[in-house]
Amino acid sequence: MDPVTATPLSTWRFPGTLRTYQAEVLERLAPGGAGPLHIVAPPGSGKTLLGLLLAAREGHRTLVLSPTVTIRQQWVRTAGALAPQAAAVSDDPARIGDLTALTYQLLSVTGDGSPFDDLARSVWVEELTASGRVEADAATWLAELAIDNPGRYRSGIRTRSRRLRSHFARRRPAELARVLHPNAVALIDRLVAAGVRTVVLDECHHLLDHWAIVVAYLAGRIRESGVEPLLIGLTATLPSPDDETEFENYSQLLGEVDYEVPTPAVVKEGHLAPYRDHVMFTEPTPAEAGFIRRHEALLHEMITRVLSTPDAVSYLEHQLQPAEDSDGEGTPLARLDRAFSADFPLTRSCAVVLREVAPRHPLVAAIPPVLLERCTTDDLLTVLSRFAQVRLLSDPAAARQWEYVRRSLADFGYSLTDRGIRRGRNPVESTLAFSAAKDHAAVEILRRELDGDDGDRVRAVVVTDFVEHGNNRGLSGDAPAGALRTFDLLAVDDATAALRPVLLTSGHLRVRADDAVDLARALAELIGEPVEVAAGIGPVRDLEVRGVGSGRLVGAVSELIRRGDVRLLVGTRGLLGEGWDCPAVNTLIDLTTVATSSGTQQLRGRTLRLDPDWPEKVAHNWSVVCLIPSDVDLDDSSEPARLRRRHSHLWGLSADGDGRIVSGLGHALPTAVAEAWERVLDKDTSTSIGDLDALLREQWPTRSSTRSEWRIGERYEPREREVVAVRRAPRAPLLRTGQAAGAGAVGAFVAGTAGVGGLVGVLMASGADVAPLLWAALALGGGAAAAGVSSLRMLARLPRDRRRPAGIYRAAAIAVARTLHDADRIGPVDDAMIVARADDADPTRIRIELGGSAHDARVIADAVEELFAPVRTPRFLLRIDAAGLPRLRLLERLADRLSPGRTLLAVPRLIARRRGDAERFCEHWQALIGTCTLHELTGVQGLALLRIARSADDRIDAAEPRARVWG
Repeated sequence: MDPVTATPLSTWRFPGTLRTYQAEVLERLAPGGAGPLHIVAPPGSGKTLLGLLLAAREGHRTLVLSPTVTIRQQWVRTAGALAPQAAAVSDDPARIGDLTALTYQLLSVTGDGSPFDDLARSVWVEELTASGRVEADAATWLAELAIDNPGRYRSGIRTRSRRLRSHFARRRPAELARVLHPNAVALIDRLVAAGVRTVVLDECHHLLDHWAIVVAYLAGRIRESGVEPLLIGLTATLPSPDDETEFENYSQLLGEVDYEVPTPAVVKEGHLAPYRDHVMFTEPTPAEAGFIRRHEALLHEMITRVLSTPDAVSYLEHQLQPAEDSDGEGTPLARLDRAFSADFPLTRSCAVVLREVAPRHPLVAAIPPVLLERCTTDDLLTVLSRFAQVRLLSDPAAARQWEYVRRSLADFGYSLTDRGIRRGRNPVESTLAFSAAKDHAAVEILRRELDGDDGDRVRAVVVTDFVEHGNNRGLSGDAPAGALRTFDLLAVDDATAALRPVLLTSGHLRVRADDAVDLARALAELIGEPVEVAAGIGPVRDLEVRGVGSGRLVGAVSELIRRGDVRLLVGTRGLLGEGWDCPAVNTLIDLTTVATSSGTQQLRGRTLRLDPDWPEKVAHNWSVVCLIPSDVDLDDSSEPARLRRRHSHLWGLSADGDGRIVSGLGHALPTAVAEAWERVLDKDTSTSIGDLDALLREQWPTRSSTRSEWRIGERYEPREREVVAVRRAPRAPLLRTGQAAGAGAVGAFVAGTAGVGGLVGVLMASGADVAPLLWAALALGGGAAAAGVSSLRMLARLPRDRRRPAGIYRAAAIAVARTLHDADRIGPVDDAMIVARADDADPTRIRIELGGSAHDARVIADAVEELFAPVRTPRFLLRIDAAGLPRLRLLERLADRLSPGRTLLAVPRLIARRRGDAERFCEHWQALIGTCTLHELTGVQGLALLRIARSADDRIDAAEPRARVWG
């Protein structure tokens, strides 16, 4: 157990040259600091070397934990190159070296369930003991409760487990040890006794429930030894925050990210291959389309049948015409006003639903036409949910109808509970996510890739979620989705068959029948074991290998891909995701439903490795999206939302070819395609899904042009900012108006009066004969002249604001940022980090760029985007007066001619939650831009304002999606 050297790792040296971002991490993160180090860097960016250098400068014995044996060995090799003595590095838990590399699994917890359940049970026993029970009696009572009343027992365990999850890292090591295997506890004790003080956590996004407890216990034991441990977390991707509890476990251990190496930086320095993200849009197959149309009709019919009953129509009447008092008096218009004041969104949905189920009802004629939009699926579900809660659930006599609605919705993937309707993955979502059309899209993508200038270099991988999906969506005779179905299609197509495709999963190794003998021989040579061709008929054959793990098979197939004997691999993300390394692969076709940051970036990372056999390698990463055609009225946002989420995590070249590196759909969809896509989603039948594909084909760049556009080796500025693109509204541009002008005129009047009065006073003191009345007239005249000059100066600024509006939009963003800071939503605001620029090529487009803290910039950008987005149903509207100059009708008319009409903007939701915050926003707007008035959207007056607001020109630039920009 004695240290191999007196000062562990202190003599370790790296003889090479550090990459720019590696040197910056070492410079920015000083040694000996308090708290953990948390670094995010993409695959291939040199995280292993960076982690070793961070550990070496601390001068303590170090433990490295990795998720796989392959990654562990990579640490051992790299550490061995730095260490002056080979004995300083160990991967043997029985021999602790200066640096010991182990896997997380070696220290894993026991049991099939959550370790927090075991901790929760212990806490429950402690609580019972504290209340006076003997510990043995308390444990016996709990065991009996688990049998006699399992529901109550599970509820108690869940409650305590949730509480433990929120602060488990602060539990005493002795408590955590209860859920660890005794061998793991013993090993951790040996590590601590040997002097381990630094713990490097590779691929630390795995630190969720089980492994997080192990690390928490290890860190706690080191603290008990009298020193503070240093945790160094390294990952290519952060875990998804979708599971808030697991993400909280992770963040408790490692805290905020200290440094993130963006993928573009690694590409520009030449350590990852340049790449391009592509999208192919497709639509369901005829059989699937028929299923969707039946689903649409059945769902619509079921809901309208329920909402057409007298009881439901009575509910709609009550929502639209609430009684004024106990006598039920009041005009219909006044009642409608109260309904919209009480719950605007629900009342609007009730209005469109009433027109749908009872179009000749007298109330329909009284509803303002601005509200009578298309009745969407969401409107129907919103009203059905509220009706079921208010009228059915509360009435014992309606129990059978409640049960009918509940069961009917379940058939469509919805769950009706006492909390409302919850959306699960309904059959339409499953049909789109696993559509057979996506398999055909994969064939078309590969055909296009092979037709390109570098077609002979294509090495592709097609990744699916499953080998076979268990749900065939109720379509009889339809093959289940998954890798097997995809491979069967790729194996028989003439173009893709020439790539000699291989299917590889944990239980299948399948090839084309024509390739079976040759590939079996090649694999046998690589793995040193016999490979047999299974008997069968048809175009494909299974290869059988006994006694060989999946890791060796993956390695052998990867070698065949490198040699070009196989140019297409089909598999699941479980096998071909994290940890798979095949630098020859340059084309990814992603048929999975993955949209999380970790899953998305891990998949993309498979194609970005440099290929020694193709120094000019460029990677293509494809997403396939199945959309409901415009002529089908059913709404489904699952596929578009998944595409947006997936690309929000990724950096890439702007699809418009302007050289910018952006995050968001802007790096996958050119402007024209983004506009056409929105039309399809809006059910505009003038644009088809085929039109989207045609537009994409027209603007498809070659791999060589992509490589040139990345400008590898050129200097870059490693900074990020959020960008919101807006367009000037010709009929109501933003201008500095109102209060600013009024204040300026008043100030000028006071200053002018005082100035002229003072000058006349000096003349009188010097002996001039000036009558008092004349003196007063001269002073007032001077003030009026000054005020007039100030007003004219203000009027002169209005045309200038129209010509150069970027400054006004910047002021609006600053008003948003200051309000969010006042509301404690973000940190301090640096106005210099907010910039607005007009596009040189299109002066009507203005880009608002927000820098500084990534979190704060994102929050501000969200609010700015809401401010200028088309108005829906906000709580508050901000009315901007284009006039607001001194109350002279002539000046008002002149100002209105320069800026016709008024403007209504939606106050962002994060600001509108509290009236005080909304009023503060109004004050900031007045100070920075000019006159404005805050209006809460209630009643008939709210309807009138909403009608005006919705008729205004859109300001958000739909042609340029929201993005982050790097560099």
